[in-house]
Amino acid sequence: MPTSTIDSRLMTFGELLATNNAVYVVPSFQRDYSWTETEVEQLWNDIKETINDEKRSEYFMGAVVVNNSTKPQLSLIDGQQRVTTIFILMCVLRDIAKQKGDELLAQTISQQYLGKLDLRTRKIESKLVLNDKNNRYFQEKIVESKPIDDLKEAVKKRNLDQSNKLLLNAYLLLHQKVQEHIEKTSDFPEIIECVRDKLICILISVSDEANSYLIFETLNDRGLELSVADLLKNYLFSRAGKKIKDFQSAWTEINKEIDRAELTKFIRYYWLSRYGVVREKDLYRNITKKIQNPSEIASFVSELRDASEVYSAFDKPDSPIWNLYDSSVKKDLELLRLFNVTLCNSLLLSSKQNLPDELFPKVLRMVVILSFRYNFICGFSAVKLEAIYSDAAIYVREQKPKNVKEIFHQIDKGKVYPSDSEFVNNFEVKSVTNPKLARYILSEINSYHTDGKELVANPNGNDVNLEHILPQKPNENWLVNFSKKTDAREYIYRLGNMTLLDSTLNRKIGNTSFPDKCAAAFSKSKLILNEDIVSCSTWGPKEIEERQKRMAKAACQIWRLDY
Repeated sequence: MPTSTIDSRLMTFGELLATNNAVYVVPSFQRDYSWTETEVEQLWNDIKETINDEKRSEYFMGAVVVNNSTKPQLSLIDGQQRVTTIFILMCVLRDIAKQKGDELLAQTISQQYLGKLDLRTRKIESKLVLNDKNNRYFQEKIVESKPIDDLKEAVKKRNLDQSNKLLLNAYLLLHQKVQEHIEKTSDFPEIIECVRDKLICILISVSDEANSYLIFETLNDRGLELSVADLLKNYLFSRAGKKIKDFQSAWTEINKEIDRAELTKFIRYYWLSRYGVVREKDLYRNITKKIQNPSEIASFVSELRDASEVYSAFDKPDSPIWNLYDSSVKKDLELLRLFNVTLCNSLLLSSKQNLPDELFPKVLRMVVILSFRYNFICGFSAVKLEAIYSDAAIYVREQKPKNVKEIFHQIDKGKVYPSDSEFVNNFEVKSVTNPKLARYILSEINSYHTDGKELVANPNGNDVNLEHILPQKPNENWLVNFSKKTDAREYIYRLGNMTLLDSTLNRKIGNTSFPDKCAAAFSKSKLILNEDIVSCSTWGPKEIEERQKRMAKAACQIWRLDY
């Protein structure tokens, strides 16, 4: 551990916030505010219990770790969620004091615990500065004291960043709790006194930045309270030495690309793409065992930053990264999102980073077809795919194959490509409840039959509607074609019972009988998909099953890999 000064002392949160000239700053690379209603309410309950229990003189809130190398600014390394939430509570207490007409109390709270007033701007120079994403919103909406009704309206805005919404929710919840407490007890000062005198923490102040991260790691007991991403970040920073600013900058870039909730998942897929399968609970241990010396750590951070841009783009088909390809790449990325498939990300990441640009679209198309056959239609277990994709990703990175056929053969060592008979048998009985998936399948089948010579099904759901031939709520006229032993509900979402219709035709038919639907809509449709429907005189299990068998034969040709 580097030589540095470490100071620790027990203090109340009142002392923590009231320390003269101290400004607590959340570094830009630290995570955003993340406490939900559950954590905020638990804090309030702890405060209330401390107030109500006369025998309880204090409540221990844990450790707060700061780096004091840039005094009077203190970098908050650990404890930012607790400190921020208690700071919000003090803002609530100040605002309620104002509402009650007690300006003296409001000013006292503000000056002692929140910050001093700038005489020129007339704004509070806050004792707490959050990270880049949160701070401006935090200062404008909470520290600067806005009317409660304004905050209630602000939290409803759809484009509000999630972490900023959590900040507002914390304020609104604490405001409600304090008001309820005052109504029951009429004792407002006791809340302030509790925070000031009874909420206890250990402030650990370290002059060396790397040392502060080692302490952070130790306090959190290697992952019991932290995500793998949080723990890993602090492992890397604690060993960064003179490169710590570079590491912090790289981590900030990673955070811009990957949402905090997805960060551990991303790191794991990156690891899968390079080193093989690892469970999430073993990820931190594996990384710290393999990545240890300064040069390894520097390379790891750099590679992670580069990979983050590619990985985040998998979920953003409109990302500029895909502009150098034709529209088929964006379409295939959308399809993987539609299939809800992510296990392939290790292979896609490795392929995008290690293969020529002209080969990546072919790998992506292969993954789409394999996912459609294996995951969606056949519904086979996805568990073994993770190891198979990871092995293929490492193969791509190390061997740099020249064509997609080599990659497919590497993948199919695990026998994961369903045979035509397996695919057809499963397709023939497939039900689809997701309208977008059903539209996609029907549109592809229609396009296959038209072969570009006739009208192709418009992918726009506003122009072409998904139609259930046997209605989703069938009346008695429809049920006469189903025997007592056959449940019509089992056929409603069968692919053989679905088609696509021009929206103008679809609006006219409603829930009418099958002959009326044929006369008013199906017979007038220009889509080949509807021709075999019109040839039927009735619509029941037999017709649905036979139509789906015909679809299955076409699907087997559409979604196939001939390697």
